[in-house]
Amino acid sequence: MNRLLFALVAALAFAVPAAPATAADFTLLGTASVQGTDVKLVSDFSDAVTTNDFGAVAFTVPAGTTFGSLTTLSAVFNVTDDGCGGGSPRFQIALANGQNVMVHFGPSPSFTGCALNTWLNTGNLIGNNDAGRYEITPGFPSLTYAQAVALVGAQQVTGISLVADGGWFFADREQTVLVRSVTINNTTYTFAPQGGGKGGVGPGQFCKALRTSMGTDAFNELWGTNANSRNGMGKCVSAVAHARNAGKTEQQILGALAACKANGLKGAALGACVAANDGLAVTPTEAQEAKTKPGKKPKPKGEGNGSGHGKGKGKK
Repeated sequence: MNRLLFALVAALAFAVPAAPATAADFTLLGTASVQGTDVKLVSDFSDAVTTNDFGAVAFTVPAGTTFGSLTTLSAVFNVTDDGCGGGSPRFQIALANGQNVMVHFGPSPSFTGCALNTWLNTGNLIGNNDAGRYEITPGFPSLTYAQAVALVGAQQVTGISLVADGGWFFADREQTVLVRSVTINNTTYTFAPQGGGKGGVGPGQFCKALRTSMGTDAFNELWGTNANSRNGMGKCVSAVAHARNAGKTEQQILGALAACKANGLKGAALGACVAANDGLAVTPTEAQEAKTKPGKKPKPKGEGNGSGHGKGKGKK
């Protein structure tokens, strides 16, 4: 089953009104795109090209949030191609220990058979004890919420995504999901273009979410080029903005980040690990640069051909 490294029909009323969120609070990944007031997620496994196999919306969460402190998790969604299936759509909650909590949409226990071309509301999935709706990877499939929170309730949450990647499950190997809103605790995210803009979330939001997930030291190690590596944000934004396939680039970075976190790495060591394992051309890390003579900074690999990454990066 494909997983993103680096989502009932009646709406549930909450005791505390949810505050609106802005585009700066979420990031579009893979095939995700804003279509009017909705985000469209496409999972296409119909050919050998795998760059379109998932779409996701990633949300930042306040520092200190634990899985057990989540009080509300819901979405308004519409499956327009083939249905729920293949573990998708779902919420995917990344934990600091490298595990992910999957929260499946659709009717229990199969999580298939969602009505097509119909706007559905998941209701609040926190506290939902449907058999098998929760899954912890690696290691714990088919859980209730109570079982999941008993296992990882104290774990820090590093990010929450709504993911569609189940195209492989269907005969035509495609799945399309529209998302109109997402509520996480007391915040509701909507996706209509704001301030007359074109909608969607740019490289800046991806890079901010990445820095939050990695931590500043790791992020600067991965992206920074100056003496104190504090130009990392600018380098990340520029690189992703000029990427030939930003969705694939983001997916590779998130996949490497998940693998490196699973090995318990933090700080600069985490940044160096991501740089070495994301499958993109890399330049030396700070530790390697320190061995070079003053004023002789190594030339980035692939410089000038759009494949650079790391110090002096230029992901394209």
